Amino acid sequence: MRVTNSMMFNSGTQGMLDRQADLFKVQNQLSTGRRILSPQDDPIGSAEALKLSQSKAVTTQYLTNQATAQTSLGTLDTTLGTLGDALTRIAEISAGADTQSAEKRDLLAVEMKGILQNIVGLANTQDGTGLYIFGGYHSESQPFSLNSAATPPYSLGPQTYVSYSGDAGQQVVQVTASKDMNVNENGLDVFMKVEDASGSVIGRSMFDSIQNMIDQLDSSSGVPYSQASYSQAFGDIKNAITHVVTVRASVGARMNSLDSLTAAGKDVNFNYDTRLSEIQDLDYTEAISRFSNYQTQLQAAQLSFKQINQLSLFNIL
Repeated sequence: MRVTNSMMFNSGTQGMLDRQADLFKVQNQLSTGRRILSPQDDPIGSAEALKLSQSKAVTTQYLTNQATAQTSLGTLDTTLGTLGDALTRIAEISAGADTQSAEKRDLLAVEMKGILQNIVGLANTQDGTGLYIFGGYHSESQPFSLNSAATPPYSLGPQTYVSYSGDAGQQVVQVTASKDMNVNENGLDVFMKVEDASGSVIGRSMFDSIQNMIDQLDSSSGVPYSQASYSQAFGDIKNAITHVVTVRASVGARMNSLDSLTAAGKDVNFNYDTRLSEIQDLDYTEAISRFSNYQTQLQAAQLSFKQINQLSLFNIL
């Protein structure tokens, strides 16, 4: 076979180009820390890595949803805790008030009025985005306002002391592929439809019960004192405390469930990261060894190409 100068030149040039390409690839691997730079490097590994990345992205989105739900429920739990404390204080004030003097009952009524105002404020609590947490689906408008047309004694319906303009909606967030979670409590269930120990609605809102108690203690209210009315109002307030505890327990159960889901989701993402690392991450020791080998081969190819191109009979004449 006759070897021409052109064949030697092309072969030498191709050999150097191949080694340069190998070096360039290893350099990219070393700079990125990735073994797979394109699907052709490992078609099977690339396909598995793509599936794992997609699965991880879905799990990460659910973790984000869980964090959002946890924040909403945390705000709700804190508000309900403050509400429970306020109701407990009202119960403490009310207990035995029927045996106090008229002057003492007036003082108790003044304190109770301030607490009631705070409770109305709690009912109109807004989250960090300005939405009312007890408004149901109508979370952009204030849900509770005083009913100026109502007259004592107060009860659900036209004579309720504080009107509710929200609805019974429950805002839901998808926290896993198969689970949705309520992240709020509407004001209708929390404040208006107070239940007794048997689960029956007592017929008076939380605000109604407190204002009825105030009217019994305040001598300037114009409402005549009645032991029966006092006892009913006091019982209603105790029912309201139990009702809030029940609602808060439900919120706490959801928060605990979210904690478990978040821990599980983080474990799943850790497994995805581990497997992705096994597939994609570069073995630096092996890569540096290949880099040195390709570098040596390129230098040898360059030297041999130079020497072969210098071959000529004139050099030995």
